[in-house]
Amino acid sequence: MYTIYDYLNYYKDESFENLPWNMMDNLLCSILSYVPLKSFNKLKFNEFINNIKENPIKETDLMRPMVLKVIDIIKNSKRYKDMIIENFINMRDESTQFGVMTIKINDIKIISFKGTDGSVIGWLENFRLIYTYPTNTHKLAIDYVKNNITVLDNEVYIIGHSKGGNLAMVSAMEQAISKFSKIKQVINYDGPGFRKCEFESDKYKKLLPKLVNIIPTGSYIGTILYNKNYHVVTSSSHAINEHYPTSWNIFGTKFVTGKLSIGSKEIIKRTTIEMSKLDENKIKEIIENVFKVFEDRISEKGKVSMKELIEVLKSMHNMDKELSSYITIILKTMMSISKIQKPSK
Repeated sequence: MYTIYDYLNYYKDESFENLPWNMMDNLLCSILSYVPLKSFNKLKFNEFINNIKENPIKETDLMRPMVLKVIDIIKNSKRYKDMIIENFINMRDESTQFGVMTIKINDIKIISFKGTDGSVIGWLENFRLIYTYPTNTHKLAIDYVKNNITVLDNEVYIIGHSKGGNLAMVSAMEQAISKFSKIKQVINYDGPGFRKCEFESDKYKKLLPKLVNIIPTGSYIGTILYNKNYHVVTSSSHAINEHYPTSWNIFGTKFVTGKLSIGSKEIIKRTTIEMSKLDENKIKEIIENVFKVFEDRISEKGKVSMKELIEVLKSMHNMDKELSSYITIILKTMMSISKIQKPSK
């Protein structure tokens, strides 16, 4: 089966006149948001490539080898040579992990949000989606889109992978009509959905005609919480490694469609119907306490190890059994996408 690597190798010199901007080009941009660089204001494509070679920052993000492989394929391409990358943000502190870039090419603008980097704060933000809206990262994403869509824009795509997909949806649906009308499409590449109250809101309903959710058959992340408009695709990997977009099967400019696994359907059930039976405030208290323990037992450079995860889960024995069981399942599901398993390159 073919993947995004094959698309880029085959079409990297194809003009946009012969092959218009499409879903695979947007997928490329979602991967580029993971480039290991410090924040910058503006770089032309060749400067961007050189900067990655000369000034990469030391990150252990699992997407790093994939984004570097993509860069290596397109570095001398004719199709992407006129790209301009602006307002690139790559930040992480005690309260927030956030990444985003704006890509301009011809008359097209793409705002691409980065997913979780595997840090403790990055994963705490993911869990806060269960009981908080908007989160700190939501607020940053909303302001970013507001400030980066202008009256001159005609064709804007808001995209993101994993947590970045959730940020793409939130940042778009919270815009005033003057900004929202500029957005052609919002693409969520296997990112989590919403609590029931946001899912049933007018803002989400306004978003639906422009929203596309791409999830693999064995999705563990994109099936969390409430969402609609799923497009299920097959993957050349298995289990949790299906989350990585470089494994998704394509043919030409289209994804190869598949059927959602039983396990993925179970995640939807657990994080929607079953969660509605639980006390949201108690969930909040448990998760915040769990991650406080993570902070005290932090491993190298803010990453979370499997050993630490097991220790924290064992420490939950005094909690309400139903809540403890639920949180354990969600923790194991979501944390397994971090430094616990290595994806295929």
